[in-house]
Amino acid sequence: MPEPLRAVLFDLDGTLVRTSIDFPAMRSAVHQVFLAKYPYIEEAHGNRETDTLALIPQLVGLLPETEREETRRELLAVVVERERTGCAYPEAIPGATELLQTLQAKGVGVGIVTRNARAIAESLCDRMNLPHDVLVAREDTAAFKPDPEPVRLACTRLGVPPENAAMVGDLWVDIAAGHAAGCALTIGLQWEHDPPNRFAKAKPTHIVTTFDKVSELLLQAVS
Repeated sequence: MPEPLRAVLFDLDGTLVRTSIDFPAMRSAVHQVFLAKYPYIEEAHGNRETDTLALIPQLVGLLPETEREETRRELLAVVVERERTGCAYPEAIPGATELLQTLQAKGVGVGIVTRNARAIAESLCDRMNLPHDVLVAREDTAAFKPDPEPVRLACTRLGVPPENAAMVGDLWVDIAAGHAAGCALTIGLQWEHDPPNRFAKAKPTHIVTTFDKVSELLLQAVS
């Protein structure tokens, strides 16, 4: 019999709560701000990176060392503003609060691992009543999911090794981070209107289409 899980880590946006963050528009806004300031940098004009957090270091890396940190802060400010706008009217995911409460009542550590800014993530957790023991946000690590660093940090703060933890998320980056960190279990949430190849880059232990199924799998795994 496998050892029961001692911790469960969750992505936030799209997993425990729904927001209206427009990620393509965010990426475009970051690109536009950079090009307005540095229109002469030809390499930046053709960049089509869709992940904004990956785009920023690429753009900043084109600059002289003396200008990088200030520009990085300016571009991250664009990201935060887009996050704030998109999180103005969050929607609860039925069953999320109850699952987190049940896990904690069973003595299971609950971590939230998000690429959102800490202030945004804390606000969402407060408004949506999402109890947790640890929150790892964008500012806490040098690398972001799919890198395993945020997952490992969450496990360290919970005092639980990754091999006794699960990772739950709605994007392949969540699953890849969980795999790379050594999590015992990964669950991919593929909502009804998500593309069928959502987890093509990183295959979870389980792919589910409802939050009820997430709860079922986790409560079995911690028993």
